[in-house]
Amino acid sequence: MTKQLSFFFASLAVIFLSACGQGDVLRVDEAVVNLSPVDGNPSSGYMTIHGGPDDVSLVSVIADDVMRMEMHETVETDGMARMQQLSVVSVPAGEKIKFEPGGKHLMIWGVGRGSIQRGLLRMIFIFSNDDRIQVDAVIREAGGASPETEENTE
Repeated sequence: MTKQLSFFFASLAVIFLSACGQGDVLRVDEAVVNLSPVDGNPSSGYMTIHGGPDDVSLVSVIADDVMRMEMHETVETDGMARMQQLSVVSVPAGEKIKFEPGGKHLMIWGVGRGSIQRGLLRMIFIFSNDDRIQVDAVIREAGGASPETEENTE
């Protein structure tokens, strides 16, 4: 009887642990910075945020090696597309929020030479629940391949 009970609890633990996959974790991936082809103009940043077990908001993105970084969204008003700055971005539990061309994105001024030479920009995503997620975004030179292009060639 003891072996049967042990087997039952071991099986239950395996089922429980398999249900606690990475989908339950607030995380950021696919981070890319596309450098501006024009000196002095802002570069753009894109990524995917995966909501965790609770609703949160992205309240800020910071990086030591930039002059300034802002969250923006492209919106259409009266047939004209324009950008508006965002103070927060809602991240519902279990949902994906994509920062991508034509939608939400980061505007990044003055990416430092050190980051450009490394090909990575270390960013910290700050959420309303006090989580801070550090991500190394891949830096793409102006005219480089976009994430969509690279994914389609694999």
